[in-house]
Amino acid sequence: MFKNIDSIYNYVGQEMFSSLPGKWDKAYLNVNMDKIDRAISIDSKYISEGVEYFFDLDRKSGIVNFSDCDEAFYDLYHIMQKNEQDVPWNKARFELTPDGDFSIDFKYDEDFAWYKLLDIESQEYDELDIDIIDKIKSWEGLPSDYQRYWKK
Repeated sequence: MFKNIDSIYNYVGQEMFSSLPGKWDKAYLNVNMDKIDRAISIDSKYISEGVEYFFDLDRKSGIVNFSDCDEAFYDLYHIMQKNEQDVPWNKARFELTPDGDFSIDFKYDEDFAWYKLLDIESQEYDELDIDIIDKIKSWEGLPSDYQRYWKK
């Protein structure tokens, strides 16, 4: 669908602009690549006067208008991939300012990769605390001093 990185960045930025309210100071998307080409989660938030709010990428001026940002990030992943086995990132953060400036960061989070490999029917999955899951899924991830029992 998207042929190059510039077209992806332009599309994502425009989709964000179209979905945001009139006044905001900074907006960002936290993207988790749950399963390549099948499942992606995009957490969309903006900050206005120091308060953080959610916004819906699939709603423009109050009207449902589905975004293809998931497809854009799938394509970006494949453009960045060196070969079939390469995993260039599993989390991305796209930040946008009202004047159109943007930045994007990528990372490979080992805790998130471990979490995505868990069998949801397993006891290990059942025993995970929801606060830990939320931290793993967050852009920041788990604190560096967290005891990672799964790495033993």
